[in-house]
Amino acid sequence: MKGLYQLPAVLILVFFFLPAFCQERDTIVIMTTDTISKSDRTNQKDSLFLAKHSPKKATIYSAVLPGLGQIYNRKYWKVPIVYAGFGGLIYGIVYNTDQYKYYKEHYVYMLDNNLTEWDGMTISQAEAYKDFHKRWKNLFSLATAGFYVLQILDANVDASLINYDISEDIALVIEPAIILCDGINNSVGLRCCLNF
Repeated sequence: MKGLYQLPAVLILVFFFLPAFCQERDTIVIMTTDTISKSDRTNQKDSLFLAKHSPKKATIYSAVLPGLGQIYNRKYWKVPIVYAGFGGLIYGIVYNTDQYKYYKEHYVYMLDNNLTEWDGMTISQAEAYKDFHKRWKNLFSLATAGFYVLQILDANVDASLINYDISEDIALVIEPAIILCDGINNSVGLRCCLNF
């Protein structure tokens, strides 16, 4: 019965404290033909693109002209999103600026002429509309500046992660193994190998 209580301790030693070994497999590719196929040329261009790709350039390009960093990263589908975002935000600025000017002129005219109501609007309504549109104009301006910074950050992060491998060749292999230690003491355990 005493040996049964020692079993968890032995399992902990076996699973956590035995060395685990992974072996790398070296592959040699020998090209026997003198011609290079079109797909090989495309792969060479892509590898050259990845080797010379710079997050600093993507950031600068995106700062100079919004969307240019996304084009440099070859994420062409993001460019319409960037310009649609800027278009909507700039429209909000222009619309609220026009409305602010309109209601400000009404408010100033009513103050100058001591009118409490003019053109179907009271002085308090004109002041409230003026302040409302001024607030939204300022919010749209801040949102535009934030969106500008966001698209620069997007280009930088995208360029930094361009070499990140997201292939499905990632595997965790757990298998029983006999582990050789010094050629004399052999241990039985599990070998964990993470391939990526």
